[in-house]
Amino acid sequence: MFPDALEAVGRVEGLPLTSPATPTLPDPDEEEGQREVVPWTSPRRRAGRYRHSLQILKPFRITHKHQHPVDNAGLFSFMTLHWLTPLARRAHKTSSLSTDDVWGLSCHEASEFNCQRLENLWYDELKQKGKDGASLSRVFWRFCQTRMLVAIFSLLITMVTGFVGPALLVRALLEYSQSAEAWLPYGLSLVAGIFLMELMRSWSLALMWAVNYRTAARLRGAALTFAFHKILRLRSTKDISAGELINICSSDGQRVYEAVSVGCLLAGGPLVGILGLSYTAYFLGPTALVGSAIFIFFYPAMMLASRLTAYFRKKCVLVTDQRVRLMNEILGCIKFIKMYCLENAFAQNIHSECLVTLVRTHTHTHTLGLYCFFSGQVTW
Repeated sequence: MFPDALEAVGRVEGLPLTSPATPTLPDPDEEEGQREVVPWTSPRRRAGRYRHSLQILKPFRITHKHQHPVDNAGLFSFMTLHWLTPLARRAHKTSSLSTDDVWGLSCHEASEFNCQRLENLWYDELKQKGKDGASLSRVFWRFCQTRMLVAIFSLLITMVTGFVGPALLVRALLEYSQSAEAWLPYGLSLVAGIFLMELMRSWSLALMWAVNYRTAARLRGAALTFAFHKILRLRSTKDISAGELINICSSDGQRVYEAVSVGCLLAGGPLVGILGLSYTAYFLGPTALVGSAIFIFFYPAMMLASRLTAYFRKKCVLVTDQRVRLMNEILGCIKFIKMYCLENAFAQNIHSECLVTLVRTHTHTHTLGLYCFFSGQVTW
């Protein structure tokens, strides 16, 4: 088991190991005249912003100076997830894995290090836009924009190679197999081209997911740590319930993770639509536009289903907050409840809350199934 990630950050990056209870950056609720942003001068920024990230462009790396294998991986090892091979072999030999078998957290995924970077971006946003014009979503985009652009570029390569292989090379190979005059080198070149396109498609898709998962983990850890620091600085929690705090650290953090991990897939849709529409219109003529219009008509229905899903999901979250608040009230006043024999009244309240939760869950599940139905029709 490797050392703690915060110690690795302090050793590799030279950052101070400050406690969350004593943050190095000021509270954004303080007055503008009293706010003084602490400059962040890490060795990583002084030596080059992308010094470590550019090392992954090397096809092969034999270094072992980093504690986590993913930091020692080259391009091919990172794309194919070959750095997980020792863990897979250990799982195959022992048929089980324990926490001692798993590597410690990489120093570049440490929440404290990423939180300091997110805080500096947030204070830069406050300085440029002001307190009223600052946008947290813009700060999130600045936090992960470079890695997201790399993931989008990998996705575009996946889409182009996935289109060129079946649409051009496979079609040329079928025409070659039906032709009377067969030139062997041409056929072999088509087979090699199909193999190369499929290899590039699979590797670029794996690279996109590998980059997205690390980016999502960094942003989720930074956002939750940033929120945790803010909660510790609150003088009173009367304006926010315990259920809302739990949702911030659980469901909201998971939504941030999912948005980053699958968000770049939106960039591939227009490219695939343009390529597919151009290809079908070239071979089938204007009648192909009629078939393509069916897909366009399904998208508003999918948008409506997704809006309904988000609406009922928000309703479920509100009901969950009420149930958690009621349970906290019962646990806090259990002595008085037993003393005054109020068990039946609170039991009825809990039963009614559970019924409301069940109804909301059924409604949310129904709308989610409706969304999956429309999505399946478009995919099919």
